[in-house]
Amino acid sequence: MVDGDNTTETDLVVIGAGPGGYTAAIRGAQKGLDVVLVEKETVGGVCLNHGCIPAKALIHAAGFQKDIAHWNDIGIETGEIGVNFQEVQEWKNDVIRTLDDGILRSLDHHDVRYVEGTASFVDSTTVDIDKNDGGTEQVSCDNAVIATGSTPIEIPGLEFEQDRVISSREVLQVPEVPEELVVVGGGYIGMEAVTKFAKFGSTIKVVEARDRVLTMFEEEVVNSIQETSDMYSEHIYTSTMADHVEYEDGRPVLVADHEDEELRLSADYIIVAAGREPESAFGPLNIDATDVELTERRFIDTDDQMQTDDEHIYCIGDAAGQPHLAHVAYREGKVAAEAAAGEETSMDNRCIPAVMYTDPEVAVVGMSETEAREEYYNVMVGRVPFTASGRAQTANKTAGYVKVIADEDERLLGVRIVGARASDSIAEATLAMEMEAHLDDLANTIHAHPTFPEALAEAAEDAKGEAIHTH
Repeated sequence: MVDGDNTTETDLVVIGAGPGGYTAAIRGAQKGLDVVLVEKETVGGVCLNHGCIPAKALIHAAGFQKDIAHWNDIGIETGEIGVNFQEVQEWKNDVIRTLDDGILRSLDHHDVRYVEGTASFVDSTTVDIDKNDGGTEQVSCDNAVIATGSTPIEIPGLEFEQDRVISSREVLQVPEVPEELVVVGGGYIGMEAVTKFAKFGSTIKVVEARDRVLTMFEEEVVNSIQETSDMYSEHIYTSTMADHVEYEDGRPVLVADHEDEELRLSADYIIVAAGREPESAFGPLNIDATDVELTERRFIDTDDQMQTDDEHIYCIGDAAGQPHLAHVAYREGKVAAEAAAGEETSMDNRCIPAVMYTDPEVAVVGMSETEAREEYYNVMVGRVPFTASGRAQTANKTAGYVKVIADEDERLLGVRIVGARASDSIAEATLAMEMEAHLDDLANTIHAHPTFPEALAEAAEDAKGEAIHTH
């Protein structure tokens, strides 16, 4: 890096230090680039500090209540169990600090210069930074990466400025377990909120405008988790339009239209989990000063190297479009940095897994059975319930199943896992599909016994009519 009188010169500026941004910065440095990484809030971004990590930490802590009930059933007497939620929150925050510190150490190890501040483009190769400490800096660069993420969607009538109307970010910081929560939005963010707080003892009411929750998953998946636990079937109001908030004795009351009748739901907090949008996050960058173009859906347009219409600027993560997943941003960050370093690379991954941390967990990759039947004349389907798994039985985690879908030539088209450790097991399925594996590749791979992924091999055999433990 070269400091001029008024301008710092560098090879690469990365704007946003979330999963994609810090990954792009480190990969750029690994490829020999001088890198400046700019973040207006906290390293790690929303995912690490206000989303994925704290949410999963609370889900993990909440899950012990169910597990402890099982301990008593098998003779491990625990006595009365209490929850000190403030200590749970302190533990969660320690997890976040540990991971934040690890990123900062990695940035330092790779000589990435980390600047806390707000960036905006002067032109395609010049970035102004208003530093959080009050100073300013201008950076001249060969290339830049936009990694600004997204912000929660605000619903008219349910603006976050209202008392006790909060997003999925603020609910992770509540000081005590709420007695009642209303969740507006039945997507995976809303349903994960149901998971953790219902297990802590809250009563959760979900309001969803569409005719069912979790529309990103097929009905078979949704039905399976709803059959497993009352927390996903009670107090769920579908085809219901949230309208506005009123207050009774200081408590917020959601007023909604349910089947042409007024529905009033009172709670300690109303969580608005209606999705996220990126434009409010990248809007302040002044991209009008560049040649960056937007798609019809108001994402930043990119090619398979994550390069925008401006040859000097790349874009990754939520700002570049769906799916809004941290693991996609990780991969895109690596591709963008490698392309900025002049390497031949592309975002050529065929298979992207999606995971939901409900109870049981849900993980999917590739086509659903319905999609496969629409595209292929004949399909082969194998399904194994976790009741047939020795590992699931010994862990008291028998809810759910593994399902594999293949074409008539036995090439894998998709995998669905509902059950314990689904978020881990889907990695094997994703790798198999990336390698264009067939049913025999899964079935003939020796899996350690007893383990949850054994069910993948069994499901592949079931598709061929050769399962051992399912009939």
